[in-house]
Amino acid sequence: MFMLECEILARGLYRPDQLDIAYDSSLRMPATPAIQEWMDTLWEKKLAFARERDIPLFDAPLFRLVEAASTPGGRLRLVLGDTGYKEYVTTRVPEFARGRKRVELGNALSVCSVVETSDGYILLDKRQGVDVYVGRYHVIGGFFERDLDSTGSQQPDPFGAICREIREETGIQLPDIREQYCLGVVYDVAAPHAEMCFLTRLNIPLAKVYQRVPEEDEIKQLESLFATKESLREFLLKNHGNISATGEPNLLMYGGVRFGEEWFGEVIGKL
Repeated sequence: MFMLECEILARGLYRPDQLDIAYDSSLRMPATPAIQEWMDTLWEKKLAFARERDIPLFDAPLFRLVEAASTPGGRLRLVLGDTGYKEYVTTRVPEFARGRKRVELGNALSVCSVVETSDGYILLDKRQGVDVYVGRYHVIGGFFERDLDSTGSQQPDPFGAICREIREETGIQLPDIREQYCLGVVYDVAAPHAEMCFLTRLNIPLAKVYQRVPEEDEIKQLESLFATKESLREFLLKNHGNISATGEPNLLMYGGVRFGEEWFGEVIGKL
């Protein structure tokens, strides 16, 4: 662990055919009747709070990370099970998560991506309308949803999930994407859950990105950074603590791919 908020579980440069995913819907968080009652009670409180403020809140079927590891031959092995948004928001709270092992938590799996335009910019979002890391910088991302992000055989499709999130949040379409890699898996220890980090390279410039129409109103103001060795280093060092727990390692892993391992080690050493 190099930061208090996040741990890198696996890191590499993975194409879709380099992911080995074992999915078993029975791999759920262990829950006694007492734990289930505790989650139900807290969820009802959160629903009441959301209704009072006219905030949409609903349970959604999510994938649960059981295991992530880099394997010989440059592959990424994932073991996934089932969880849901209700389970995630009720087991991530400190009074529940503190003192428990990760296997005892919901461990919802999310996806996020550094999106790089053809003219060298990366896209950033200042988080708004969310319940964690409000006001912090983040990259493009969201939850890995079982009902939206599976193939016809019910096989989890993380590349499809991140393409969906990018399309919904920015309007960027599949033909706009030149190439895409998974950079690894990280674990947010502050708001316990896992996240797959990606690099998405576009074949359109920043000006055309701003012409795309998002499908959702999640990103209030899309920001950008012209990414050089110096500018990305400065951004990370200046904003450490003001970047989401998963967005920061995504940016670091992107920098490692773009600018080399020496850059990666240097910046981590200064955080």
